[in-house]
Amino acid sequence: MTRESHAYGRRGRQSESDSGIRQVASTFGKPKFSTFNEKASGHINVEHNPERLISHLLAIDPRVKAFHPQPFSVDLVDQRLLLTKEAKNEAWHRHRDVEGEKLYTPDFSIDFVDGLHSAVEVKAEGFEGHRIYWDKIARARPILNANGYPLRTVVIPADAGHPLRANAWLLKQAMGRITTYLNDEIVEKVMERCERGPVTMSCLCKELQLHPGLIPVLLVAGVLSGDLCQHRIHGTLELSLAYGDLSHLCMIEVLEK
Repeated sequence: MTRESHAYGRRGRQSESDSGIRQVASTFGKPKFSTFNEKASGHINVEHNPERLISHLLAIDPRVKAFHPQPFSVDLVDQRLLLTKEAKNEAWHRHRDVEGEKLYTPDFSIDFVDGLHSAVEVKAEGFEGHRIYWDKIARARPILNANGYPLRTVVIPADAGHPLRANAWLLKQAMGRITTYLNDEIVEKVMERCERGPVTMSCLCKELQLHPGLIPVLLVAGVLSGDLCQHRIHGTLELSLAYGDLSHLCMIEVLEK
């Protein structure tokens, strides 16, 4: 495996047992990204890094119960959802003589813990698409709304140093390390120190002799809170006690357009 393929994940494989609307489409030689997420029922494949970033944000968002990549398609002619690959193929053949866009597939669907749902379209800044593409989105939006899946459009910043791009992967990794790295002694020390007021990450780590890698774990565990949308997880990040509140992990709205 080359260094590049290791960094960007391995190419996905189709499975005969997959019952979704469709596998992630062929990328014709472009990288395909594989990532593991319990909320997505295991390993998922996405076509682009922006979609993988959104999958990380959905993984850490406490409001999200489950999410699914390319969960269904929208029949723009008959104005209905197509929930299986067979239904999509039938619609494509039925409308093959119709001019213009016929089908639309959102990048993700989200099931929230409160019972509501949403669809998500992911774009990269600078590559938001042309007028014909957005006309298709505009046609799909009322159909999705009528079926209980309001469409959210998110745009990933081009700046690789943007806080959300830098923080998402750290926080996603930290989700699986809570039971391994946190114990009552560490939590009590942090709470005792932070009860005196907000403190920067560098000061907290220095005073309590904490490894900086422990801070993302404390953030996803609800021990600490910080402005993760505007500031990267590094020495100058101001931290305060979260008291179990996980609202600082609700970040996808910052990317909505």
